[in-house]
Amino acid sequence: MEALQFRLRIACGAALLAVAGSATAQQNATQDEVVADKVIPDEVITVVAHRQPRELNEVAGTVSVISAEELARDLVLNANDLVRYEMGVELDDTSSRFGHSGFRIRGIGGNRTAIVVDQVAIADRFAVGSFSDTGRGLLDLGLANRVEILRGPASTLYGSDALGGVVAIETLSADDVLYSGKRGTQLRLGAASDAQRGYGRVATALSDGDHSVLLAGAAQYREERDAAAATTLDQQRVRQTGALLKWQTYADVGVWQVSFDALRETRDTAIFHSLGSGRQASTTALSGDDERYEWRAILRLRTAPNMLADRGEWRLFVQEAQTQQDSFEERGILAEPLSIYRGFRYDYDNYGLAADLESDWRWGDVRHRLGYGFEVGRAEVWDERDAWQWNQTQQTSTKILLGETFPLRDFPRSKINELGLYLHDEIKLWRNGPSLSPGLRYERYALRTQDDPLFAERYPNSDVTDLTHDAWLPKLGLLWPLNDQAEWFAQYARGYRAPPFADVNVGLYYPQFRVLAIANPDLQPERGYTFETGVRWRSAKSRASVTAFHNRYSDFIDSRASLGFDPQRGLLIFQSINREKVVVEGIEASWEQDWTPRWSSELWLQAIRSEDKTTGAAVAAVSPSSMLAAIRYTPESLRWDSRLVLRAQRGQKQLFNADDEALFAAPGYATLDWLVQWYPSADIRVGAGLFNLTDRIYWQAAQVSSYPENDAILPVLSQPGRHVRVTFDVRF
Repeated sequence: MEALQFRLRIACGAALLAVAGSATAQQNATQDEVVADKVIPDEVITVVAHRQPRELNEVAGTVSVISAEELARDLVLNANDLVRYEMGVELDDTSSRFGHSGFRIRGIGGNRTAIVVDQVAIADRFAVGSFSDTGRGLLDLGLANRVEILRGPASTLYGSDALGGVVAIETLSADDVLYSGKRGTQLRLGAASDAQRGYGRVATALSDGDHSVLLAGAAQYREERDAAAATTLDQQRVRQTGALLKWQTYADVGVWQVSFDALRETRDTAIFHSLGSGRQASTTALSGDDERYEWRAILRLRTAPNMLADRGEWRLFVQEAQTQQDSFEERGILAEPLSIYRGFRYDYDNYGLAADLESDWRWGDVRHRLGYGFEVGRAEVWDERDAWQWNQTQQTSTKILLGETFPLRDFPRSKINELGLYLHDEIKLWRNGPSLSPGLRYERYALRTQDDPLFAERYPNSDVTDLTHDAWLPKLGLLWPLNDQAEWFAQYARGYRAPPFADVNVGLYYPQFRVLAIANPDLQPERGYTFETGVRWRSAKSRASVTAFHNRYSDFIDSRASLGFDPQRGLLIFQSINREKVVVEGIEASWEQDWTPRWSSELWLQAIRSEDKTTGAAVAAVSPSSMLAAIRYTPESLRWDSRLVLRAQRGQKQLFNADDEALFAAPGYATLDWLVQWYPSADIRVGAGLFNLTDRIYWQAAQVSSYPENDAILPVLSQPGRHVRVTFDVRF
């Protein structure tokens, strides 16, 4: 089977290259013939909101666009740096060993927020127990040229997993690197003292007529992150490497592009914070050796006007992500010392076809911009855990740990088939008048379990089930220009997340503890509803906005919830179930002002509240209200500039878990950062930043909200104290 899958992947790759190669045999068209809309250089363009280019002031919603210039200005080297100054967006990073599990947007994160790279969604996170967590694979940021963030449910355009919003990452292209029209090279180097980080990226592009090619590589190294509240850190060594190849050509039908990227990350970790406490009370040494590898191939066609659409894009893609995590534990203070090994393997294979098309047409004086498209894909997923225990005194080994017999799977091998069809329109009711934006998506999700002897052998009393769900996902937006400088917008949108494979079919059976997990064929999708309205205003020297939102979520999935003791089976039963409603609402305001040609300022405010409608309590995952203020000075020479940035967040209210145990409440904080950019020439840029100037001890609430208030990991998860970051950029 593995050999067959390997041949199929090779065949898919060959097909991509063959189709792309055939495009070059067609009669070439000039670049000007396939350019769709005229773009004014000073306009901020977004793609994520409509899957087609739009000016920000044409969007009935809230979108952040982080350009290549802003990535350089903010000295961004990784995902933590990316969201440092992005209000309402945080990282899910709740351990010292594993990578990020995704972005949290307005309090909703993990697999509930979609992450797409070059318009292809990446693999979901899967975690089980304390020794297995795949993360979300955010290595693509090393090769990113632009990031867009769409806040709030966005399933009408992005389907399942866009319950909290969308983070769209766009990798480098040849046009970003070309310097003289024919060739160009970019080099970026960076270093930071918060984790002894080092970063490097080099990209080279060549162009010849209608053809261009890009080759880029990135590497990053870091050690354990500094934690201001910790006296002992968990030692870590992380190495990340990535490569990107893009080839593009112009033809009669449009612009063909073939891209291939491959990414690898290794983490070697020595855990110290939990030794001698809790489950590690007798543990004298604990280490992890983790590796993640992923690759992706995409064939894209950006079409010239044709009978199907005035503009659009077709995508054929295949990708694979593999995670291997090994844990080694020594329990040296037991009467009979033990050596324990745990291994975890997770594979995710995905391929599919998608199209995003758009046409302009008029009906009388009413102008329409009609968007339509589809996505169809299949994913194959499986995991396997292995373990053994060596008794150093008796010199014997066993593969039974805590009643589990290894190897085993946490869910049967599964295939996931998804189909999405969407239609949305932008209706300009009259010249210089309001635009109405209705949209609708049909989403079909089908989970199919495969014949899996290993799962059946380990869990003979656990039933498995196939699952099919259909959903209609509407949205409605209204954009009303108040004048040439301002507009009011409002929108309603639905979010949707299909039940994950590991929640539908759970593998859990501890005979010695009389514990059994059962499947839930009635598990319902998670749903979200957003109501958002706001006003945006801009002038030559000012930009301001105020947005109010009300997000309501229902049927949240509680994984492996306890159902109590079943007297007929004589077992304690666990099952993934749906929980009640959650509400997250707030106000966001921003103001940017150019006071003089030399001085400018920025101000961001977010007031947010949440409520679990079942308990009436606030939701631990939703961070408290926050603010950001910055002032920038640019001298008349324009050879350098300087920014001082203040970030602040209120303290988190006291919260309790389901067992009425007090959770850690992150205290409020305020930090200062000082960033400087120096431009020795038009092609060289040097950046430096001094972060957390006051050496404040603080925590990001999103990263510690689920831990008891005395958990040993809390000091390790505190943020770095005062530290330095530098970057160097050159192009030629």
